[in-house]
Amino acid sequence: MQLPHYYRRGILSPRNKEAQLQLNAWFIQHPILVDIISLNDDAAFYSIWELGVFRKINSLCGCIIDDYEEEVIEPEKLNSIISLIDNEFQNLATSPVKQFLNAFRELLIGARDRTMPVYFIL
Repeated sequence: MQLPHYYRRGILSPRNKEAQLQLNAWFIQHPILVDIISLNDDAAFYSIWELGVFRKINSLCGCIIDDYEEEVIEPEKLNSIISLIDNEFQNLATSPVKQFLNAFRELLIGARDRTMPVYFIL
């Protein structure tokens, strides 16, 4: 099945090369190992959206992370996104957005450490 069918409104990173190959094909043939953050809660998604997280990543990385779009961020850009989160978003009060940013940062660090891309399926 096509990737958006399984991971609609999600951010994910493969845990191994086999998963990366299927994700790169945008087609899942059999179960794969991924780290994933689900953004299916509309209220939380739009809070993140309004904060400008994706817009700032787009500017920083020259990509188009947008609703109903798919985007891949290569490993060499992940440190820049981690720094962006650390510098611009860490002073938020505890909230679903803060929880998302903490989980997102951890996903980015894991992907960076494995030298794997991060996929946005929004």
